[in-house]
Amino acid sequence: MKALLELFLLLGIFFPIFHIVNAVLDLRKKRKIKKNMNRRISILIPCYNEEKIIKNTVEGLLRIEYYNYECIFINDGSTDNTLKELEKTLKLMQTERAKKHNLNSKDIKQFYKSKKYRNMYVIDKENGGKSEALNCAITYSMYDYVVTLDADSILKKDALAIISACFDDPDVVAASGVIQILQSFKLSKKEDKTTLKLNYLLRLQAIEYIKSCYCYKASLAKLKSLLVISGAFGAFKKDILLEVNGFSHVIGEDLDLTLKIQFLIQNSNKKIVYMPEAICYTEGPETFKDYVKQRKRWQQSFIESLFSFKKIIFKNFFVKSLPFFMIVDALFLGIISSFIIVIFSLLAIINIINNNIFHILIYFLIFIAVHLTYNIAGISIAYHYNIKYKGIDFIRVIFTVILDIFFYRIVILYTIITGTISYFTNKRGWNKVNRSGRNYNVLKKEE
Repeated sequence: MKALLELFLLLGIFFPIFHIVNAVLDLRKKRKIKKNMNRRISILIPCYNEEKIIKNTVEGLLRIEYYNYECIFINDGSTDNTLKELEKTLKLMQTERAKKHNLNSKDIKQFYKSKKYRNMYVIDKENGGKSEALNCAITYSMYDYVVTLDADSILKKDALAIISACFDDPDVVAASGVIQILQSFKLSKKEDKTTLKLNYLLRLQAIEYIKSCYCYKASLAKLKSLLVISGAFGAFKKDILLEVNGFSHVIGEDLDLTLKIQFLIQNSNKKIVYMPEAICYTEGPETFKDYVKQRKRWQQSFIESLFSFKKIIFKNFFVKSLPFFMIVDALFLGIISSFIIVIFSLLAIINIINNNIFHILIYFLIFIAVHLTYNIAGISIAYHYNIKYKGIDFIRVIFTVILDIFFYRIVILYTIITGTISYFTNKRGWNKVNRSGRNYNVLKKEE
C-alpha cells in the first residue's frame, strides 16, 4: 500500500507541475486576439424549468457585441412557466420553419419567432433531455456554425466575435471558450469586474474554475487532448455535428460529443481549439446539496465515457495523448488515487502510533506545496486575461486558497468517490441544479 501511494504521490506531483509549465509556455507565445463578426452563427439554448433565470439569458444575448446570429431557445417540456416567461420577454408569435437536417429528436409542438427581436426563436417540444433538445435545434438551425449555451450562461461581450474568428482556420472544427462562475463577476454594459463577496462555496468554485481553465484545460488543448467542450459554451461547425450524429442521450452529452469529434479527427489535420480570451459566465451551485449533485453527475459522465469509448481509448493509450491523459491523469490520478488516499488515511489513523508520523508529515507538506503552486499559477495566468482581484478581494483570495488546500480537496475526494460508487450502483441521472433566481442586471450601466 505504501509503495502504491508513493507512486501516485510521484505522479500527483509530476502532472500538476507539467500542466503548469505547459500552460505558462503557451502563455508566453504572442497571441494576437482576432475577432470575426461576419460569420453567421446559430446559438442554441436548451431550456428545462428555467423560468427563474431566462430573462437574464435574454439580456445576456442583448449585450453581445455581435449581430450576425440567430438564437433558438428550446423549451424541452418544462413543467414550470419557462414558455410563458419566454413569451413575455420575447413577444412570441407562431411561425413555421422546415427541417434542414435529420438527427435523433422528437417532433416539435410549435415553432415561434420573436416580434421584439428579429433574430430570436423558440422551439416548444416534449421533454426528451438536453441532448435531444440540442439535436432538435440543430435540425432547424439556419447557419453553418453552431454555438451551444446553457440557459444560465452569459457571454462576455466580445466572446462570440473571438470564438467566431477561430473558424478562419479551415482546419478548426470546434472551439471551446473559458467558463467562469457567474456570481463572481459584476456585469455591466461597459466592463465586467471580479468580486469574491460571495459565500465560501462559490469562492472555492471561482478559484477552481480559474485553475481548471487556465492551467489544466490550456495544457491539454496545447497537446490536442482537450477532454471536453463544456455545454455551457462551445462552438462547432455544423458539418462535424452532423457527421457524428449530433449529441448522444447520455449523462454527459458534452463530454461524449467532444470525444466523438476528437476520435473522428485524430488522424487528420482537423482540430479543436481552446480560446482563453472567449469568456462565458455560468451559475455555480450555491448550496452544498446542489454542488454534490453537479459533481456526482460530472463523475458519472466521465466513467460512462470511459466505458463507451474503452476500445479506442485503450487501443491508443501509448500512441495518442488524449487516451493517455484520460487513463493516467483522469482515471488513475483522479479516481483510483482518491480511493487509495482514503484507504491510506484510514490506515494511518489506525496505526498513528507506529512511527508513521514523519512519513505522513512529508506527504502532507508535498501535497500542500503542489496545490499551493497550482493555485498561484492559475491565478497568475488569469491575471494575464484581465481576471484580477484587488483590495479586499485579494485578501479573500488568500483565505480561499487556504480553504482550497485544507478543506476543498476533501470535498472533491468525497464527490469523486460517491459519484463513482453511484454510477456502479445504478443511481444515475441528470440531477439538475436549482437556479438561484438572482437578477444579474447585465444591461445596467457601470456603477
